[in-house]
Amino acid sequence: MRSLLALLCLAAALPLRAEPLTVYYIEKPPYYHTEKGQPTGFLLERTRAIFSQAAIAVHFEARPAKRILLELEQGQAAACSTGWFKTPQREAFARFSRAIYRDEPMTILTRATLQQQLSSYSSLADLLASPLRLGVVDGFSYGELDALLARGNPSRVTAPPSQNVRMLAAERIDYTLVDERELPYILAEADLNNARLSSLKMPDIPPGQRRYLMCSKAVGDEVMKALDRSIQRLGLEP
Repeated sequence: MRSLLALLCLAAALPLRAEPLTVYYIEKPPYYHTEKGQPTGFLLERTRAIFSQAAIAVHFEARPAKRILLELEQGQAAACSTGWFKTPQREAFARFSRAIYRDEPMTILTRATLQQQLSSYSSLADLLASPLRLGVVDGFSYGELDALLARGNPSRVTAPPSQNVRMLAAERIDYTLVDERELPYILAEADLNNARLSSLKMPDIPPGQRRYLMCSKAVGDEVMKALDRSIQRLGLEP
């Protein structure tokens, strides 16, 4: 009986995979980014803790967002990526863990000279119906806002959020939507720390989206269940 218990304990302590599982991340500080050649960021460290708790060795690799989606959709290898929003389109080709974080609500960013004009609108829906020009990041999911934004026919830029901010400062668009936690890094990347920009909230902007670990369908049930248990044990689910 004691030898059986010892074997069970040993099995529980063994890793679920012989080889490290690749975990992709995008360059999106402060969530996840590369600093001095090393992957870091508060959400990446949370991801590291989840896999460690689950006794799954990992190898982090930075990739552009569209490349990550393509590789997970092809599903040729067992791999995951961290910090993604869950959408029906993505659920068709990927597996999702329990939620690991919830964003703050999105913020509207505009030029200081337009703040009073934008503030005259009582909601984002009204603002979208105005002649003012919205710029968004192409291929990026704004979660519950996606359907509303589609009605506003925004300019879509296939580039990082910093490019939208540059367009805003150059008066090519009139406002954009940003993650307030990410804003200082976006402004630094765009070299616009001294630009005269202002932010404001709207009452119909929904709560921030939940973020998940998104894995290819080549990742097995045992690994996904271990990740979910780890998220629960660490008390991370929002």
